[in-house]
This record gives sequence, structure tokens and C-alpha cells, in this order.
Amino acid sequence: MNGQLSRFVRMGGAVLVAAALIVGLFTVTATDAAARGDRGSQSGQGGQGDQGGRGGQAGQGQVGQAGRGGQGDQGGRGGQALGPLSAAEVEALTEAINEEYLAMNTYRAVIAQFGSTEPFDRIATSEQRHADSLARLFTKYGLTVPPNSGLASTPTWPSVTAACQTGVEAEIADAALYDALEPQVTHSDILRVFGNLKSASLENHLPAFEACN
Repeated sequence: MNGQLSRFVRMGGAVLVAAALIVGLFTVTATDAAARGDRGSQSGQGGQGDQGGRGGQAGQGQVGQAGRGGQGDQGGRGGQALGPLSAAEVEALTEAINEEYLAMNTYRAVIAQFGSTEPFDRIATSEQRHADSLARLFTKYGLTVPPNSGLASTPTWPSVTAACQTGVEAEIADAALYDALEPQVTHSDILRVFGNLKSASLENHLPAFEACN
């Protein structure tokens, strides 16, 4: 009887030890899983934060590009105004758009006299785009866009070659005007547009007129 009781006690003790081990193992496993889950959650949050940070940077970049977009021929289409314009800057914009109108009207007069001819067709269209890019700056800063009042008188030319020489002179004068206007301007978006338009005159329009002259 005492031997049976002893065996029973030993068996009961073994069962209790085994149960304790199982409970301990379950507790460690659960704790470890919770820790991993917590780390996973933190990692996930960190990932989201990193993505959000990158997204924020990208957003800022887009805003900056939009603002600068206003700065260039492309940016004139959008972006936030960079602050009020000075009277000198408004005058510079006005002179610039009137110069683009003058060039466009002159080239259209050549087309009216001689019919559709290159490079006047292409460059007259380009001058319209130039005027449009300046007009967007007027709108961006809440200013009234000056109208295209046309030519004071309709010029004529003895030949297309002579008209091409007029184009050469007009594009040189156009670039020189932007050289004179740039020192009056501090807004980077306006300077970008002026620089783009001056480059178009010197690098695209002028060589085309020189080639047909």
C-alpha cells in the first residue's frame, strides 16, 4: 500500500512538472510571438512613416517643380506666385510680351504677302507659344494680360530673302531685349521664362532665318 502510494505521488509529481513545463513553454512562445508582433507592428509603422516621409519629400519636390515650372516656359502653366511683382517687373513682362507680339505679327505679315512659307509658318507659331507663356505669368500674378494690338502699319518686302533678313534682325533684337530686362527682375520664375525665350531666339529662330537669308 505504501509502495502504491509512493508510486502515485511520484506519478503525480511528474504530471505536475510536465504541466508546468507546458505552461512555461506556452508562455514563452506567446510572449515571443507578441514581441515579434509588436516589432512587426513597429516595423510596419516605421515603413509607413518612411514611405510617408518619402511621399512628403516627393510632394515638396512637386510643389517646388511647379513653382519653378512657373519659372520656365513649362512652369508658366502652373505653380504658386512667388510674391508680389515690383513695378519694374511688371514693366519687364509687358515689354517682353509686346516684343513677342511684334515678332509674331511681323512673321504673319510675311505669310500674308508671300503665302505659307518656311521658316515663317513654324516660327510664327512658336512666337504665339512664347506670348502664351508670358501671358500665363501675367495670370499667375493676378495681372491683366496686355492685348495684341497688331502692327501700326503693314510692312511689305521685295522678296522672301529680304523678309528673312528682317527675321534675323528681329531675333537679335528679341534676345537683346531679354538681356536688358533680366537685371530688372528678381523673381526666378520670370527669369526662367525670359531665359528660355532668349535661348529659343538665338538657338532656333535666328539660325533658321540666317539659313533662308
